[in-house]
Amino acid sequence: MTSKQENPAENVTALIDRITQEFHAMGLPLIANPKLYHGTPFSILDNFYQTLCKQRSEDEEKRFLNRMKYAGIFRQRSQNTFIWDEDIYPLAEPGAIESVLTLDFLRNRKNLVVIGPSGAGKSLLVLIAACNAIRANFSVKYKTGHDIAIALKEARIGNSLSGYIKKLQACDMLIIEDITFASLDSKAAPAFFAIIDRRYERCKTTVVTSNGNINEWAAGLKIEGMSTAILGRFYEGAILVNMNGAKDMRLRQAKDMLEDTTKYTMEALL
Repeated sequence: MTSKQENPAENVTALIDRITQEFHAMGLPLIANPKLYHGTPFSILDNFYQTLCKQRSEDEEKRFLNRMKYAGIFRQRSQNTFIWDEDIYPLAEPGAIESVLTLDFLRNRKNLVVIGPSGAGKSLLVLIAACNAIRANFSVKYKTGHDIAIALKEARIGNSLSGYIKKLQACDMLIIEDITFASLDSKAAPAFFAIIDRRYERCKTTVVTSNGNINEWAAGLKIEGMSTAILGRFYEGAILVNMNGAKDMRLRQAKDMLEDTTKYTMEALL
């Protein structure tokens, strides 16, 4: 049985289609006209296509890194560095971690609450989700609770509070790390509530992590009705990832590295 003979003209046509698709994806419709490339030898078109793909990949990576820095994230996190199963996180609801990594919670405009002790992997999990979200063209802001408390105070003094609140209200995904470290006084607390309340109204995703008791932190705001209102906006329809009961991830990684080093050394000696 003979194989079907390849038609050089079909190969050229298919390659021109791929070139024009790349230009369309780059937002360059004027040079995405197939007529511009008719009559060009296949070898030249192929080299051009390979170079175009490489350039587009480099441009997208630069764009990703710039958006990551704008979000307040200065180190890219990969899903390959996060290991989980029922033994590592025995209290996590089935499917909760997967929802975070696949961005289902973000696409469904749900909040995310991650609780657990220091070293359990809370920050790593939300930073992986943040990097995935940026690559998926969602706008992200990453802040610690302490950073927000200080920024609200400084913005109030500098008469720029309204602008700061609007900035945090607008992004698709706002991450507040260690929210219980946000020491909000009687003037900053209403501004913080305004951020959370407006995001709630607009169905924007807010992510909070904590190794402390969020309920006790909210109660400490000491403004009538605000504690219940904030907690309600955090938890309503939220995905909860409970990392309590987990072993320290940093200690686990250090132990694994030590075991690998020992194994390598022993194999070298044998």
